[in-house]
Amino acid sequence: MAIQTAKIDFNQSGTPVASAFDDVYFSNTDGLEETRYVFLANNALPQRWNQSQQEDFVIAETGFGTGLNFLASWEAFERFVSENPASPLRRLYFISTEKFPLALADLETALGRWPQLEKFTTELLKRYPHLSEGCHRLKFHAKDYQIILDLWLGDLHQLLPEIDSPADGLVDAWFLDGFAPSKNPDMWTEALFSQMARLGKPGCTFATFTAAGFVRRGLQQAGFNVEKRKGFGHKRDMSAGWLAVRPVRADPSPWYQRQGSGHRHVTVIGAGLAGASLCHALCHHGFQVTLYSRGVADGASGNHQGGFYPQLHSQMNLSSRLMAQAFGFARRAYDSLQQEGFHFSEGRCGVLQLAFNDSLLKKQAKLIAQGDWPESLIHAVDQAEARRLAGLPLPWPGLFIAQGGWIEPAELVRAMLASCGEALTLVSDRHLTSLEQTNPGWRLTWQDNSQCTTELLVLCPGAEAVALPLLQSLPLRPVRGQVEHIPACPPASKLSTVLCHKGYMTPVHSGLQALGSTYVKQDLSRDYRAEEQQINLQTHRQALAHVDWIENLQGSGQGRASVRLGTPDHLPLLGAMPDIPQQREDYQSLNSGKGGRDYPAPANLEGLFLFMGLGSRGLCTAPLLGEALACQLAGKPMPLERSTLAALSPNRFLIRQLRKQG
Repeated sequence: MAIQTAKIDFNQSGTPVASAFDDVYFSNTDGLEETRYVFLANNALPQRWNQSQQEDFVIAETGFGTGLNFLASWEAFERFVSENPASPLRRLYFISTEKFPLALADLETALGRWPQLEKFTTELLKRYPHLSEGCHRLKFHAKDYQIILDLWLGDLHQLLPEIDSPADGLVDAWFLDGFAPSKNPDMWTEALFSQMARLGKPGCTFATFTAAGFVRRGLQQAGFNVEKRKGFGHKRDMSAGWLAVRPVRADPSPWYQRQGSGHRHVTVIGAGLAGASLCHALCHHGFQVTLYSRGVADGASGNHQGGFYPQLHSQMNLSSRLMAQAFGFARRAYDSLQQEGFHFSEGRCGVLQLAFNDSLLKKQAKLIAQGDWPESLIHAVDQAEARRLAGLPLPWPGLFIAQGGWIEPAELVRAMLASCGEALTLVSDRHLTSLEQTNPGWRLTWQDNSQCTTELLVLCPGAEAVALPLLQSLPLRPVRGQVEHIPACPPASKLSTVLCHKGYMTPVHSGLQALGSTYVKQDLSRDYRAEEQQINLQTHRQALAHVDWIENLQGSGQGRASVRLGTPDHLPLLGAMPDIPQQREDYQSLNSGKGGRDYPAPANLEGLFLFMGLGSRGLCTAPLLGEALACQLAGKPMPLERSTLAALSPNRFLIRQLRKQG
């Protein structure tokens, strides 16, 4: 679904008004005080923070709007942390939905009315995401606390069922906002109240500016105790209350339930992009991590340069949506790393995808016409603009991803590991040859026959996973790829953006340009091959046959071969390792169409999780997927939709097989 930005005007009081709903975003009198009264005070905040013994608190909101409720909550939480240095509460999650988000310029204008919130507003504007469908996680770090904003864009009734929740609930307080029921009746439904109850923890509170009778009755029917309270300003009444009875509902697909872990120490295998991203996320969520690896970024993550951009399709699908979300999260994560002083080489030069034949030209035109992707993420360029962006003669138009570019993966991996500080212990020169389940935990055997044990293990070994007997039941697909490192030579050395066609070519870095890549299935060799150098050169010469400078490209026998790990559906594996025989028995009648209530939660190998199969897209996807797995292990709000998490689950191939069998 293409996201449409809100059409707003500003009235004589300077208050933003939504044209589609003919309603203000906040009170003409004092929107900030309205937020503080209606949503903070009537959810008993910050009093409940003072009493909390938890490390985090979760607010959920219907209607992000201008973000004023979020910023007021952030301000209040910062004050609370400052005044309560001994409190264990140090992390605030704010989950918000929005069908018609404000364009960045309108958001800046609307929030400019509150100079007292300027420092929070500045950070929000700096991280405001590309406005595409799905969940966008924005992380804000301060010295003594964290704020995590999950901005879910799309129709609320489609989004709320996609928010994953632990069995005992997720949300501590609801801000039931949005335009007035009389202006926006589609939002205020039984389905909304039901989802509020599903996601709420026992005793979860709510507050809303409206006292409409059908809203109060709907909340009561969903299990909330509802009180009518004094409204703000000229409004006589409002409503607030708490969740008295949590609903018990069958999970329609219990085989995709996400099970966490109570352990706070994690053993990770593999120091490539997946392992480093996971370690970074785990350490920032309070885990202690031991990382074992043969070497740091010695596999597919060790190339000289890697293209950083999302792979988008003309039609919105799960894979494309994940790519767009992951790209934005990765860009923000990499920016934060550098702002914290951790260096890695990169070129923020954009990525130009050339329409070098009629078929590609039609596909690119369809992608733009479909309108699913905002121009800030990807836009069409004509031949003249393509030539200007590339800095070289090009006879084709294309698509340009301005925030993309190239990154040196090995340096990035080292930067992420360095940022973990004392929470990470790195043990090098360790090659895992076997693992055995014990009671409890796992026994790991290394190449020198030494052993160690752990109760919580995550495998991120890249292509080395195919050699582990325990993983033979999974359809892993190793693919060899060779990249050329050609010495800079004019005029190709003038290239000023990453160029993608059938292959790819990067600007000069340290006197070399990367040219790639071959794809050889089921080949585990990492030896450099002269014949693959010719394949790479020929691929570029054929695709760019109409430009003179392509003939000047010459191989020099320099380059690097590595093996990437993929899967048949080209999606990574993320989550608990399934107990295949037990799940096969538990779910053998799936093809009969029985409902989810007839099936147990998935049987998994306790304490073992997987994060692998990123293929050639690790620079884009690894940070978000690492964050998601860390949140699963910690039992925290997940930054991805339930449908996406199900599509990444390691047991998905078994479930599909069982559904199809006769």
